[in-house]
Amino acid sequence: MKKAFVFVIALGFSSAALAAAKTETIKVSGWKCEKCPGKTEAKLKAVHGVESASADREKSQVIVKYDDSKAKHADLEKAIADSGFAVAK
Repeated sequence: MKKAFVFVIALGFSSAALAAAKTETIKVSGWKCEKCPGKTEAKLKAVHGVESASADREKSQVIVKYDDSKAKHADLEKAIADSGFAVAK
C-alpha cells in the first residue's frame, strides 16, 4: 500500500485577512437630546469586532464599520437597544 503525502504551502494569509470589513448605516429612533447619539456610539464601539461607530443626530442614523466575522447585524441592533433606543424600520 502506497502512502500519500500532502504538502501545505503557507501563503501568508491569516484568518484575519479572510474577514471582511463591513459598513452599515442604521437608522435609530428615540434620540431626544445631544447626549443620546453618544450613548449609542459607546454601546456600538463596545461590541467585539466593531472598528468604528459614528452617529449623526440630524439624520437619526449611525454608521458602523465592523468585522463581519466577529460581529453580526443582530449584535449591532442589540447594542442600540441596550443604549435605550430602537432601530428605525
